[in-house]
Order: sequence, then C-alpha cells, then structure tokens
Amino acid sequence: MTNTHKTALLWSHRRAFTLTEAVIVSALMAFLAVLLSTAWGAWGRPSAEVADRLHIAQEAQLAAASLTRDLCGSWAQDQSGTKNKYKFVGRMQPANSQLRLCFDGGTTPNGLADWATPDVVITYYVQSKKLIRWDETSGTTFTVARDVDNLALTNLGNRVQIKLTFKYRKLDQTYTMIGIDP
Repeated sequence: MTNTHKTALLWSHRRAFTLTEAVIVSALMAFLAVLLSTAWGAWGRPSAEVADRLHIAQEAQLAAASLTRDLCGSWAQDQSGTKNKYKFVGRMQPANSQLRLCFDGGTTPNGLADWATPDVVITYYVQSKKLIRWDETSGTTFTVARDVDNLALTNLGNRVQIKLTFKYRKLDQTYTMIGIDP
C-alpha cells in the first residue's frame, strides 16, 4: 500500500468530530461568550448610555437656545423699526403646559399685550414628543427639540420656571430653566 492510500483509509473511518473535540470546542465557546459578555458590560453598555445622554443634552441645548432667544426682551427677527417695536410685553402659561409670549407690533406700538395682530404671539408646546414653536402671527411652526416628554411651567411673578423633561430610550432627564421678564 502506498502512503496516500493509507491516509485515505484513515480519513474514511473518521468522518465526524470525537466527543472530546466537541467538549473542548463547547468549553472554549462558553469561555468566549463569558469574555464577550464581560466586555459588553464593561465598555459597550456605558458607551451606549453616554451616547443617549449626549443626545438628550443636545436636544436640551436646542430648546434652551430657542427659549433664550425669545425671552431676551424683543422679538428676535430681522425687522427694523422703532425702539419699542416688537418689544416683549406679555407672557401667559395656559394650563401650565404652554408658554405664550407677546411682542408689541404694528406701526405705533401701544406697549400692551393685545395677544392678536398687530402684536406677534409666539407659543411653545409639546406635541408628539416634540417641543414646537408656533408663530401665531405668521402661522409658521417648527420643531425646537425632539424626545420631549413633558413641558411644565410655573408662574413666579416676574419670572417663569420652565421644566423640560426629555425621555430617550431608557433615560429620563429633566432640565429646569428660569425665564425673567425683561
């Protein structure tokens, strides 16, 4: 018999793994699964949580920037006019779930919150997990921030407390801001 023929005969009798080989491979796979699980617990899960926290912080920053812009004392548009035109003149919190801001408009501003034209009225509210900014005068709306679970407002006299609760995946975060009337 030739050497090649002997090898072919040996292989023809062994067509599967032995029980010992199967046990060793199973043990190595279990060890690998434990290592991967430990690695995910140590690095993967905290990394995913950091990404979720960053997402919420970004949305909160967008909301704060928009609210700051509207609460600064005058309507933040590229409009020219007199010193008193589009000056902040009123704030309301209907049902403590909407923030309405009134800016004095018209050719001769009267210094009073009329809550209708020619004044400019801006309303913030939450709808479908989004913080919406609605310019009632022009009829335009845009999404300020996403993943907003709740908007809670408290009237503090010449100030308003704005609590925005964000919920993203398994993470909840509440931000509290105080807006001071100019």
